Amino acid sequence: MGLGVLEDNKLPHVPGTVLLNDEAAHAEAQTGNLKHGTGKNSHIVLSPQPSDDPNDPLNWTPFRKEAIIWILCLGSMLCAATNGPFLNASYFAISLLINKDITTTVLVSGYNILAAGCIGPFVCAFSRRYGKRPVFLVSTLFCIVGTAIGESKASYEYLLAARIVQGFSTSAYESLIVAAVGDLFCVHQRGLRISTINFVLNSASSLASIICGQVYNDLGLLWLFHLFQIFLVIQFVLLFLFVPETTYRRSNIYNTDIVKEDTFEEIEKTNEVQREQAIGSKELNESSTTTTHVHAAPIPPKKTFVQSLKVYNGTFSNDSMLKWIVGPFITLLNPAGAYSVLVSGLLTAWYVGSAIILAGIFAGPPWSFDAAQIGYLGTGPFVGGMIGSIVVALLGDRVVKWMTIRNNGTYEPEFRLIFMIPCGIFGTIGMFFFGYTMAHGSNAILCAFFQGMQMFGVLIGVWSTTAYGLDAFRSQANEIFIMNMLFKNFMFYALSNFANDWVAAKGPEEIMFTFGGITLAMCLMAIPTYIYGKKLRSFWARHDLFVKFKMQATSGPEMHIG
Repeated sequence: MGLGVLEDNKLPHVPGTVLLNDEAAHAEAQTGNLKHGTGKNSHIVLSPQPSDDPNDPLNWTPFRKEAIIWILCLGSMLCAATNGPFLNASYFAISLLINKDITTTVLVSGYNILAAGCIGPFVCAFSRRYGKRPVFLVSTLFCIVGTAIGESKASYEYLLAARIVQGFSTSAYESLIVAAVGDLFCVHQRGLRISTINFVLNSASSLASIICGQVYNDLGLLWLFHLFQIFLVIQFVLLFLFVPETTYRRSNIYNTDIVKEDTFEEIEKTNEVQREQAIGSKELNESSTTTTHVHAAPIPPKKTFVQSLKVYNGTFSNDSMLKWIVGPFITLLNPAGAYSVLVSGLLTAWYVGSAIILAGIFAGPPWSFDAAQIGYLGTGPFVGGMIGSIVVALLGDRVVKWMTIRNNGTYEPEFRLIFMIPCGIFGTIGMFFFGYTMAHGSNAILCAFFQGMQMFGVLIGVWSTTAYGLDAFRSQANEIFIMNMLFKNFMFYALSNFANDWVAAKGPEEIMFTFGGITLAMCLMAIPTYIYGKKLRSFWARHDLFVKFKMQATSGPEMHIG
């Protein structure tokens, strides 16, 4: 038993389990010829193992990889974090402008969210077939076109059309960006980047409400779209120039985090053969005392900058598109994967639900706030989310590395679920007291403080379950995070339909207490998921429906060992 994670005796190696620290495992002799981290991480075995191909994203320079993530984060900030709550602070004022009731006005963003959910399976299918780069580019274009519609005229019809078209841009930036982290970074490097993405997707939406509320108050609805368009065009140019395709067909023997067998010896032999071929050697290692023969594809030349600008990079899978459209739904049959999808989705939905009801509550007595003042309430969750991001950025990977050392150098993805403890404490308390303070007309600053506490817990919980899903099932990351996006966006749509009516009928206390109670239950469910997670991963590896239906991600050129 590894720190409470029950061992599995069905497979020699359970996908997701990684020999991460060879010093703690006393396996330096076994892993000495494998690629390791640098500096203070020199004892960390890289997983997955980078190939010798200079076009392998794992081999790109740190600066290039960080630049890609930050440009994608800018896209997430615009097409997802800002796009969703774009009108949150202004719903009441807009309802007066377009002569509609507040529920109808809120529903224009509900349809935005519905569009994001509906496009999700198609985003997954196209990214599997053609890679992530064309999907990101088309997604930003959707947001640019939708924003152009919105800045044309201030009317209900134009606003509705703009929000629906903008919604088609959201899916990729809420889901594929996390999968891109798996493309670019090894296991021990992912925590910081995922915490950054979660901050952008969750807390930055609060900052968007602050800014958008002030812009609406000072300049009006059309200028809200005008200014948004400027940033979208800048992001599209950066995306086209500096974000190449990150999907890479790497031979499965390098994917030490997802294969079912230990492949250290095969990796060493393959790397040796590729280096010989790179210098023109025509002979394999005939002096080997074993009968093992390795056939490796030669190392291709490094792509030029112009070559990296290609939008179409061939197909990465020849399977039916219908299979990949259905793929996200199959992940719900994987118990551990379903936990990651449902928990991260619901946690985000609860925060969005609490944001949707703000305009209707604080526009009335005893506060009587305008759009800008309602926007300022976003300071609480923004600060709470920022603190939560700093906590997981500083402690996330460190705690996991410490647990790995205590577990004799072996990393289990379930270690990420330890952070569901602070999620359960702070998230639940924040939701309960946020509802209580609003129901009793408390000072707005106190209300914002408890919404900030809610966001602190939510962000840590989303980070925990997202990182767990990526590390436990990286080969199906596209499907898991598309399903997560689809699920939470349908939840957003449902909340936009009934949340304000619920508050009008019962007050804010009941809805927030419901959110808090469900959050506590989900955090308690992390306990059996942590304990039985490795057995669940083993069960899925042995009964993987993606394998059964021949839907595995395509690997690179085969390297045969036999």
